[in-house]
Amino acid sequence: MAAPAGQSSLIDIDATYLPVQQMRQIARVTALEGATIAGEVDLGSEHWVYAQHFPGDPIFPGTLIIEAAGQLVALWAWADGQRGRPRLVKTSAEFRAPVEIEDPQIVLDAVVRRKRHLNFADVTVRTQRQVVASVSMVLAVVPAAEA
Repeated sequence: MAAPAGQSSLIDIDATYLPVQQMRQIARVTALEGATIAGEVDLGSEHWVYAQHFPGDPIFPGTLIIEAAGQLVALWAWADGQRGRPRLVKTSAEFRAPVEIEDPQIVLDAVVRRKRHLNFADVTVRTQRQVVASVSMVLAVVPAAEA
């Protein structure tokens, strides 16, 4: 998913190892400095998930919030020079409020610490109205097999 006109990403997301099409959650990286990274997920009332996730009472699924957090940490690992296959090893999430159909986007802010091929991260997830979740995770970047 490319950034909308007038909005750029600090990382060429299409060049990374993120999922594609509907499974790509991160639309753009908005900040990247040292151990921190920030990114955005574009939503809007036409987002594909709302027609399927509790029709009549649509909310953005917590599993996709965790997926977005993992993708953001994988992008940090990419920017850090790690190449291979990113895999979530462990996650813990606390959900404080739902992300609703009126929310135009989700903003994620992460602090990451690397130890060899493991990336330990704390991610804060918010909408323009409020903090909706906190996600702690360990993401491993498994080296690609030599050909």
